[in-house]
Amino acid sequence: MVVDDEISVLENIKSCLKKEDFEVITVDNNRKAFEIMENDKENNFSLILIDTRLPNSNIPAFFSIKPKSKINIDTSTEDNFLKKPFTKDELLDFIRRRI
Repeated sequence: MVVDDEISVLENIKSCLKKEDFEVITVDNNRKAFEIMENDKENNFSLILIDTRLPNSNIPAFFSIKPKSKINIDTSTEDNFLKKPFTKDELLDFIRRRI
């Protein structure tokens, strides 16, 4: 799942990942993401990318809902996070190292 409030970012990531045969769900706000995650009884998410700059971003809440999912933040000043803007190759490398 990719959570970001920029529709163009969501569309670009989804397009890129689908071409690489990944299943992708995109969500444009935290509330919708929480609803999807709470209703996911089978723990279908192997990776969740969240934009930390989303309004009302509550990253610890995502971890509490899906403790077995690999949750990564797509904006940060730290080296272990994917920073915007990123290239297709950077995105794919980031994801492949985590799944």
